[in-house]
Amino acid sequence: MRIVATIAGLLILSAPSALWSQEQETNEQTPESLAPEIAADFDERLVLVIAKRESAERIESQLVGKEGLQAQVVGARLDVALGDWLLTAIDLAAQVVAQLDSGKDVARYLEPLLEELKRVPLIGNEFMERLEANVVFPDDEMAPADVVVADQKLLKTVTDLDGIYASLLTYIDLVERIGFDEADMRQRLEQEFSDASANRSVFLSIALDEVAILKGSVAVMPTDSGLTQRLSAAQARVTVASKALQSSVALMTSLELETRQYRQQLLTATGEVTTDVLDVGLVASLVGGWSNAIVEYTKTEGPRIVFRGLIIALVLIAFGYLSKFVKKAMVRAMQSPKVKLSKLLKDMIVAIARNIVLFIGLLFALSQLGISIGPLLTGLGIAGFIVGFALQDTLSNFASGLMILIYRPFDVGDFVDAGGITGKVDRMSLVNSTFKTLDNQVIVVPNNMIWQQVITNLTAQTTRRVDLTFGISYSDDVDKAKAILLDVVENHASCLKTPEPNIRVGALGESSVDIICRPWVRTVDYWETYWDLIETVKKRFDEEGITIPFPQRDMHMHQVQPA
Repeated sequence: MRIVATIAGLLILSAPSALWSQEQETNEQTPESLAPEIAADFDERLVLVIAKRESAERIESQLVGKEGLQAQVVGARLDVALGDWLLTAIDLAAQVVAQLDSGKDVARYLEPLLEELKRVPLIGNEFMERLEANVVFPDDEMAPADVVVADQKLLKTVTDLDGIYASLLTYIDLVERIGFDEADMRQRLEQEFSDASANRSVFLSIALDEVAILKGSVAVMPTDSGLTQRLSAAQARVTVASKALQSSVALMTSLELETRQYRQQLLTATGEVTTDVLDVGLVASLVGGWSNAIVEYTKTEGPRIVFRGLIIALVLIAFGYLSKFVKKAMVRAMQSPKVKLSKLLKDMIVAIARNIVLFIGLLFALSQLGISIGPLLTGLGIAGFIVGFALQDTLSNFASGLMILIYRPFDVGDFVDAGGITGKVDRMSLVNSTFKTLDNQVIVVPNNMIWQQVITNLTAQTTRRVDLTFGISYSDDVDKAKAILLDVVENHASCLKTPEPNIRVGALGESSVDIICRPWVRTVDYWETYWDLIETVKKRFDEEGITIPFPQRDMHMHQVQPA
């Protein structure tokens, strides 16, 4: 690296005299002795620094002549050992200098630390050369999985390099505190960081462009798995490039270099809101860039967007009027006497016809936006399957509702006995049916419960038989009672002449002779006739002396004589 010669020269030529001068000044001021525990800690750490450096040199000697995987393993060990030594030496030097600044006597540690620190530039240079040799940029012929692996290796190498840079910055701060002239060294590092940030910025721009291209390709060919994998690899590369640029921007910030353009690029690429948004200049630059982009897009795409918007609006309006026309036509068709369908089925057919027209219009509108209809319909099918699985009970009621519509066991206005409820059908839907009972209760029953049980439609026919049974005493005249019943039926306005009423002795009960009376009436007159006949027969029996007996038993007492 270009900084190596400068660092080495400064260390070798200036470090001993500068530190010695500092030591003499400190001695003239009669520095205080270190606390015993601190001195013991420094002694141990100084021995550890030397031991780690010697270990690294020993590993480096083993690297000579090695090739292939063996060289890679030994090289990795050497990198770990050198990094460990570098961090340990700089950390100890920082604490020794801190004690020196506070007026403590650290002369015994300065000279051996100088011997260690003057190796930093040379070792750091060798370290970075090895890391740079490991940088592998993936080519276009590599498989997506290999590209991801290569990018991760690149990120690790960049991270290690930036660690070396950060150590050198810490080193510069140390030599500055003990009076070294480090202006040239700082200038060299500034150039290195600026070049690294520029390169990584271009790398990020290339990665973003590749993602945009692949997204467009996937939109055209969404089923191509190769394109999808390449897009995933490109998006992973954007993440790698962003992390690399963030690392170099942090190094530039530590040297107070201008990084606004790179932070703007990172904010645009990652969308992560950080303290950078507090930078007024950065925010103004972003807003200006977005405004220019919006203005440029409006100039180039504005007319086309307005035209498409008008087309979409016209399509939706046209299909809206068409759906209303279809609805009216279907309602008129359903009202034809030839159409023998339930009211609910008619309403459903009308609604389906209208919704189909609206759906076709919506598809036309989406096609004008450039949305592919095929994948959309596929997605709706999958979503429908998922929703259907989640709503099994509701769909069961829906299916039962369809069966009721098809077979028409009852319709709105019918009086039925269904689902354990007896009442008039007030409303019907594909999910449930609403009944109104004789005492004006409104009961909603799921269609599944109705279809799984016996359904009795009490108003399906225009005529209905009234079944009555009257009990008379065993002492009464049966023929007279039958004549009275026949007379009551024949003179009742609601009882029909045809079919003829049926009046017979139905059973000989425990307490009465039971006579059945079964006249026919119109279905709408059933209940009024039922109640009226019972009242009229009771009055006629009373007038004619026919007894309607209470239940009675004859009890016979037998006295048993004692033996």
